[in-house]
Amino acid sequence: MGAFSAGLIAGHYWEKMFSKLKSKGKNKIMELASFRKMYDKNSFLHCLDGRVKTVLFLSGIIITTFLSHWYLVTFLWVLSLFGYYTLHLPWKRLVKRLLIPFGIAWIVFISMLFTNGSHVLTYIPFGSYHLNIYKEGLDLGILLMLRIMAAVSLACVLSFCTPMIEILETLRIFKMPSIIVDLADMMYRYIFIIEETGKSMRHAQLSRMGYESSWFHQIKDTAEIAVYVIIQSLDRSIRVYNAMLSRGYNEDSIEAKFFTYPVPSKDFGLGVVGVILLVVLIIANVLI
Repeated sequence: MGAFSAGLIAGHYWEKMFSKLKSKGKNKIMELASFRKMYDKNSFLHCLDGRVKTVLFLSGIIITTFLSHWYLVTFLWVLSLFGYYTLHLPWKRLVKRLLIPFGIAWIVFISMLFTNGSHVLTYIPFGSYHLNIYKEGLDLGILLMLRIMAAVSLACVLSFCTPMIEILETLRIFKMPSIIVDLADMMYRYIFIIEETGKSMRHAQLSRMGYESSWFHQIKDTAEIAVYVIIQSLDRSIRVYNAMLSRGYNEDSIEAKFFTYPVPSKDFGLGVVGVILLVVLIIANVLI
């Protein structure tokens, strides 16, 4: 009777697991089909030459860090959001990527409120002590938060509309050291491998009733998974580097050109307009 009950429990558990995997598979297929449908619309940014996009967006990210007026930074942020809107992608994708930077931006904002400035706006009492909120800290905190969000939004839009190979090859054209470009390429590739390894181990843990343990043991299991993933990634990186050396890899070696055609005149003209806009922002930041 005990074996029969255990069989029923195990059967019920595996039925739930398979139904979850089945629903996840359906959702994944629908998501890919939806993305393909939206990508096939050939938005303006998708059609723009990758070299032009890379130069404009990376220049915008750098300029954002130097702007000292919040409304100029807000203009760039709104411009990046409009660019994402033209991609016809779900806003949920962008929101997910902005969650962590948004949290960091809030930490920076809060820290600036209490640590920067001399003119006290108000204070928060804590018994016999109080925390002063400074006007200069409020202004600087808002500016830094907007800078973070604008820069990350520009980077996200660039990654959504431009293949990574085009971004890296554009950096190579502008004489970025080959070792940095190669490392960035491998990092981009193995981030997804590490993520997939972590997910596989997590699924293996759940299939062995790992979710029914205590909170402390779940934290411990998660830490063990993280350590194992790091060790595996280090081992894989060593093997990949040795494989590259065995095939004659050299950072000074001459590679075949990725871009075999010049920038189209129309795209080049749009790039010039974008550069002029960025220059106007710099001038406005200095004069205002």
